[in-house]
Order: sequence, then C-alpha cells, then structure tokens
Amino acid sequence: MKLDRRWTGLVLALTASACASTGSPTDTNNDDGGGTVDDDGTEAGPDTGPNALDTSSSPGVEGSTEGPGPDETTTEMPADTTGGSDETTGGVDFGEVGEPSDLPVPPTTGIPQPSGTADGLEVLDWAGFGSAVSYTFDDANTSQIASYDALQALGVPFSFYLITNKPESNDDIWERALDDGHELGNHTQSHLNTGQGDLAADTDIATQFIENRFGITVYTMAAPFGAADYQTIASTRFLINRGVGGTQVAPNDNTSPLNIPCFIPDPGAPASDFNARVDTGRTTRTWHTVLVHGFEGFPAEQAFQPVALDQFEAAVNYAKDFGDVWIGTVLDVGAYWIAQRFVNQVVPTTSGDATTWEWDLPDFFPRDQFLRVTVNGGTLRQGDVTLAWDEHGYYEVSLDAGSLTLSP
Repeated sequence: MKLDRRWTGLVLALTASACASTGSPTDTNNDDGGGTVDDDGTEAGPDTGPNALDTSSSPGVEGSTEGPGPDETTTEMPADTTGGSDETTGGVDFGEVGEPSDLPVPPTTGIPQPSGTADGLEVLDWAGFGSAVSYTFDDANTSQIASYDALQALGVPFSFYLITNKPESNDDIWERALDDGHELGNHTQSHLNTGQGDLAADTDIATQFIENRFGITVYTMAAPFGAADYQTIASTRFLINRGVGGTQVAPNDNTSPLNIPCFIPDPGAPASDFNARVDTGRTTRTWHTVLVHGFEGFPAEQAFQPVALDQFEAAVNYAKDFGDVWIGTVLDVGAYWIAQRFVNQVVPTTSGDATTWEWDLPDFFPRDQFLRVTVNGGTLRQGDVTLAWDEHGYYEVSLDAGSLTLSP
C-alpha cells in the first residue's frame, strides 16, 4: 500500500555532525540467532561508522544537555509514514472520526448492519482478518537493497530495521521504501550485545540518525541478539521491541510488546518452512513475525542465515493467496493488537440508555490508528459523529477520539 507523507510541526535539530563520516564501518551483519558474533569472534564496539553522531549535544541521547547551537538550523521534518500515522491518501485525511482508515480490507463482504439490542461490543481480531504476519529485515544489508524491486513487487509492506553505523543505512532506497509504505525501525547504531557498551546511548544515536535522515518518528526497534536489556531500553522509547524466539502472538494474550517473538529461518530455508508458520497462524488465529537478514548470492555481506530470494517470494505469495491473512508492518499489526488489549480492558460507564467506553493511549502510540468493532445493534458515536457500518462487517473506531458511545 502506498502511503503519502506530509509535513507536521515536528521539529528536529539537524547539526553539521549529524551525518559526519568518521572512520570505517564495523561489520555487524551476523545477528540475532543464538548470539552469533562477527567472524573474528567479537562484536562491534562503539560506533565509528559513516553515520556516527556527536552525542555531546544529540537530542534523546544519554548525557545530552544542549540544544541546537547558534550556527545550527532547526528544520521541520515530515511525519512518520508507517502504520497509518499522519497520512493523506486520495484526498481523505486518515484518522478523522467517521472517515475510512487505511487498514487493509478483509475478504468478507455483504455483511448486513446489526439490528438487535444495543450491546455486545466486540473488537475484531486482526482488523477482521483470520490471522496476521509481519515480515522484517534486519541490518540494512546489501542484498536487501539489491533485491528491493523484487520485494516491492510482492505488494505487501515490510519492516526494515537499520544498523545505522553501516553506510548502507544511508542509502536512498530507504526513502523510497517509506514512500512505498514500508516501515523503518531501529536496530541500533553499533549492534551491541549485553556488556559491550552503553546500549541505551547506542540505541538513541540510531533513532536520531533515522529521524533526521528520513524525517520520520521511529516507533519500533529490533533488539540485537534479542538481548533482554533492550526491553528496558525500549520501554522508555518505543511502542514495540521485536525480540527473538519463534512463538505466535494471540489476540488479548499476555505477550509483552517489548519482546515480540519472531521466526528466523534456517540458511537456505525452503518456502515450506515459512508456509508452515502461516498455516499455524491461520489455524490458531494468531500473529507471527518473520526475520530475514539477507538473500543468497551476496557472500561478501556475510548476512546471518541468508535465504533464497525466490523461496522468500514464494512464501509471501503463499500467505497472500489465502486472502484472509493480514500482512502488515510490525507497527501496523502491533499497534492494532495493543489497542485491542487496552480497549477490551476498559470498564464502560452508563448514562440513561447509553454506554460509553473511554481510554487513554499508551506512551509512544502513533496517531491516526483505528480499531474495527461490531455490536448486536444500536448506534455507535464518537463525539457528534455517528459511525457508519461497513459491509465488510464492522464499524471503524478512531483511537485518537478517546471514547466510544453505544445507544439504541
């Protein structure tokens, strides 16, 4: 899905040091599977790569006490284009109460509007789809860039997690990926493991680079090696942290959004390995995340457990062909899953014959997000707007509105 970006009042300081080229990049392609390290048996130290930032006056970096200096400029940057935040498409301002969301449309159709009693509010799992899957790519590897046209041709959104001390993280392909509706996330500056340095500062440097370079807000990260220390770091910076481990996530379960599991395929894994997870998800009505580091045919990049591009393409098409699997970014699917949990925990209030649910959005939650709900009957309103029934089987509820009222 192509999403257009627009300018907002978000102000980010762009300094001359923001993209300074100092030293040589450290090869950190080997990644999360079981604590794999570089060929020399060590992990990357503090960043010295081409995108290294000056942390002495970097917003959001530990130890920062200064804002822009007298010779620095402050520039408005475009807002995030992933996850349905701050976007306009086809002249419709997504996020407005009563306007359509940019969630994908499920295959159900011709569902009549409920006409029974005004009760039975239910949030639909996975936006009305039977299950969900998110395909993620770590490390900003060369094979991902070289294969981008083939990936884009699949017609589904992906989440790309960048190691920002690598020159590849500065490639213009990521600007194109944003324009094409994909997500960019934080995989830290230097890909440190526990005990190898200041993980929090390294994370903040990566966020600053991504936000300054691409003009977005970073909502999700992927923990190098799945290290548990990043869960604490993410809790004060991001909505979601993707970890490791291959389990599925169910609606309303107790999975931590700061440790979303993922499936890492074996080197050269066939499409059937990916497909088995899709089949499990459809049977159990769950969400699973896939992590690919790179594709075969690029030995110089030393990507962790690369797979064949044609097998990955076949696997994505397998999931697409069902029609009932929501293929979305980690932010899109994860924000919906988180919102369903907190709205379901709301204790409604009644006034006369009207029932009202009220909620506050959690920290780091993106704007312009929706839930899809159904009821047994009655009229749903947000403020003065009566929500319209969609024949695909739901009403769309704006989370920014903070409340929902059901009455006869």
